[in-house]
Amino acid sequence: MDNLNLSSDEAIIHTTQIIIINGVRHEAVLTSRRLILVESETGQIHEDILFADIVLAKSGVNKLREPIITISFNSPEGENRTLNLIFIHGTGSQNSRDIEKCLTYLKQQAVPVENKSLVSDAVRLDRGERANTGVLAVDEKTRRPAVPEWSFTGAPQQIKQPIKEEEVPERSPLFLIGVMVLVIGVIISGMFIVGQVIHAKNVPVSQNETEPVVTTIVTTTPDIVPAPEPVSEVTSVPEESSPSIAIPPNGIWVRVEYPGNFSGSIGARGRNIEVSGSGIKYYQLPVTDTNIDGSVAKLDGSSDKMVVEVYKDGTLVSRKSSMTPFGVIDQFTTDSENLTNDVTVIPAPTPEIQAIDDYLPVISIPDTGIWVRVYYPGSFSGTLGGRGILTTVKSTGDQLYNIPANVGIVEGSIEKDDASAGKMVVEVYKDGVRMSQTATTIPHGLIDIHTTV
Repeated sequence: MDNLNLSSDEAIIHTTQIIIINGVRHEAVLTSRRLILVESETGQIHEDILFADIVLAKSGVNKLREPIITISFNSPEGENRTLNLIFIHGTGSQNSRDIEKCLTYLKQQAVPVENKSLVSDAVRLDRGERANTGVLAVDEKTRRPAVPEWSFTGAPQQIKQPIKEEEVPERSPLFLIGVMVLVIGVIISGMFIVGQVIHAKNVPVSQNETEPVVTTIVTTTPDIVPAPEPVSEVTSVPEESSPSIAIPPNGIWVRVEYPGNFSGSIGARGRNIEVSGSGIKYYQLPVTDTNIDGSVAKLDGSSDKMVVEVYKDGTLVSRKSSMTPFGVIDQFTTDSENLTNDVTVIPAPTPEIQAIDDYLPVISIPDTGIWVRVYYPGSFSGTLGGRGILTTVKSTGDQLYNIPANVGIVEGSIEKDDASAGKMVVEVYKDGVRMSQTATTIPHGLIDIHTTV
């Protein structure tokens, strides 16, 4: 904040506390000629407004009950503009005193000022008033949502309007006494009923009393008998999850299954084919040898299982798996004699990916550049970047983050900030094409990102 380009006859009169403009922290500097708004983190000048260009400075509060000063001014281009300077809550009503100082000095510089009393609009501290009206008081320590340092676009979120205050008639003391008597009566009745039940369990019953007991058990049995009906729903689950593609009866086929991203090559005598993707993939090998070589590697640091299977004429002859982060599976063999030469990639059914796509809101992904989409109804945080240069992100809802195009590999991690079982989805796009998709419903779940672009 040292480089303010002050004139020789210009001096700093007052510097405010931290204020918020469009979600970014600033400091307001009042000189003998102008109002200068400086970004706190970078020290760059955000606005430079001459007192002569200010049409009106008006105090008030916003929807979060935070004190603000609304500055209406004419820009050098002749455009009428408005800025809201939010004075965040401080100890001892420091923000209110800071507003009064700014308005007093602006008034001394012949700036039109409309000073609205902040006492009536401030947060109500009376507990009785909160209880009657149902209006929630705003905690002074409520932190404003962090702003990602990277440029992003997101689906607009609906802003809830504050609940209107309703007048509640004063209740008579007799009403409160009646309520207390009713509560005491309910408690006594409950204790009496519980005591009767316990007494009935402890008292030995006679032979005559045994018969109605048996009949009550028998009469309740028909209510439980229909319960096996849900078994039909349970048996239908394997039917939905069973759309596995039958392996063709001819040729050598390789099946790769991994929920994350994988990459590698498989073949023989140098006639290898590239394999990559996520989920379940099938590949037919163009080889005529009995020995198959190559390798398939996990592209992320998760501990999910990756399975590689080799089929000959529809029969499984080799199966290997790995749960190691960035694990590699290699050394495939088969005893086949005559193998076909055609290469075909059969897309495997992906009901899980389709379910995630149905869950996500539809948004427009830019056609150029590398983008990371994070969707979670709750709050999330983490890091994103590439080549060891990571940037911290923290937000909520549906967000898009732009990654530099020369990173080669997008890496980082995103974590849920709560213990909710809601689904969080992370996707990586290049030039409008989705390169990877990962989801988690684990409380405080973490998604590692390692995608080649």
